[in-house]
Amino acid sequence: MIRAQPDLAPDGAERFAVLAREYRPALKRFFGKRARQPADVEDLVQDVLLRLAVRGDWDSIGQPEAYLMRTATNVWRDYLRKKETRAEDGHEEFTEGHLWAEHGPPDEVEGIESVDAVLRALGELPERTRQVFVLCRVEGIRQKSVARRLGVSVSAVEKHMIRAIAHLASRLGGR
Repeated sequence: MIRAQPDLAPDGAERFAVLAREYRPALKRFFGKRARQPADVEDLVQDVLLRLAVRGDWDSIGQPEAYLMRTATNVWRDYLRKKETRAEDGHEEFTEGHLWAEHGPPDEVEGIESVDAVLRALGELPERTRQVFVLCRVEGIRQKSVARRLGVSVSAVEKHMIRAIAHLASRLGGR
């Protein structure tokens, strides 16, 4: 069983890193029991951590373990839903680009400002960390493949992802 409360640092990025380190093993076990492909396990863990990072406001999470396991369950359901949809009809995954047609100019301006903020935050990252983040999250390449491609360990890729997500979370706050 996981400890009830991790020892949390006051700084947002540090707190995120502590939560990620503390609960990563439990998340890996959770997905390891469910995923058929071992390479999917780390990607699913990163999806949970990305949702945590985007959420921000970690002080309001009274029970981090419960929150993360509920999030993991939702990530797993989303994963199965996507997998089932692709298997049934062979359609490409729905992208947010499809939404642009439904929104007016104010939404487009807000979206452009958000993209600019993300790009600025990504630009502040060290080159290797930015490269790992873009390959994993933007290009959708599995961490194992990214590690092989860059000549580093999967553990190094995981650490770069944690740094990138923590940095983006601290820069973007609750956007």
